[in-house]
Amino acid sequence: MRFLFVRLSSMGDVVLTTPLIRALHQRFPEAKLHFMTRAPYGDLVRYHPYLEAIHEWPPSAEVRLWHWTGVIDLQKSLRTLTLRWRLRYERFSTFPKKNLQKWLMVRFKRVIPLSHIVERYGMALRPWGILPETLGPLEVYIPESIRAKLRHEMAALQTTHPWIAVGLGGTYRTKRWLIPYYEILLSRLKLPVVLLGGNSEASEAHELATRLSVPVIVGAGRFSLLETAAAIQLSDYLITHDTGTAHLGAAMQTPTAVIWGNTVPEFGMTPWKVRHVNIELEYLRCRPCSKLGFDRCPQGHHDCIRALTPDYVEEQLRHAFHISRLA
Repeated sequence: MRFLFVRLSSMGDVVLTTPLIRALHQRFPEAKLHFMTRAPYGDLVRYHPYLEAIHEWPPSAEVRLWHWTGVIDLQKSLRTLTLRWRLRYERFSTFPKKNLQKWLMVRFKRVIPLSHIVERYGMALRPWGILPETLGPLEVYIPESIRAKLRHEMAALQTTHPWIAVGLGGTYRTKRWLIPYYEILLSRLKLPVVLLGGNSEASEAHELATRLSVPVIVGAGRFSLLETAAAIQLSDYLITHDTGTAHLGAAMQTPTAVIWGNTVPEFGMTPWKVRHVNIELEYLRCRPCSKLGFDRCPQGHHDCIRALTPDYVEEQLRHAFHISRLA
């Protein structure tokens, strides 16, 4: 038996598919499991012990020639739809995206709670007798050399206090908390910080680091995906937005606080099977304004982020994770 998982992007979505790998292996221990994704995300599944091979999109001639017991399309786009006639297989399965329900929530501002995306992904395994409700936690495997490198960098700052990892990233501005707010919050918490993000967050991270009096490591624009995962795993808490970093936190089993802006937890994208807290303003009548986000607030006020004050976020964090006050 040979199965092919397909999820092309992005970071968080690839991580969210990982419970299916273990579930299919447990159902068919002898099966050969393969995973297809885009090159930037390959490392997220490269070291998974149950995967025989990682393939980069687009499918190679070898992938097209193999006979697959099942092709499991967890992207469900027009691009991956072409695999239906490009590959040879016994069964092709996919999952419900629920885009209509999301559109209705955005259009009419009425909450229609959706099942978690992991459970919806899991519906693609039903043809092989696996139920979505049996799926386990997210998993990302990190080589010990990477973990040792991050452990050494953090130990060099010689602090005995718990670490906080902060994910500054987010494709859309309406999902991202304000840098001045982070400065106030982190200064009050008085805990060592790892600032995470991509190249687009690097300048903000460096600027924020200069304003903090606590020990700071700037990983934004410097850490690879697996180094970012290792930093989260070695931290005691994670603060992030509704982005892929939240799902890395779940995979690392690090208590995670998600700051929600224009999107809502009811979309089914909360951290999976990990201790977490959703920090949001539920009373705002303009939320959700998009299932993804915008570069600027459609109404011009950005209250979903601006009204999440450092006072409120600090209170939620301390209550959820029992973070004590330092002198």
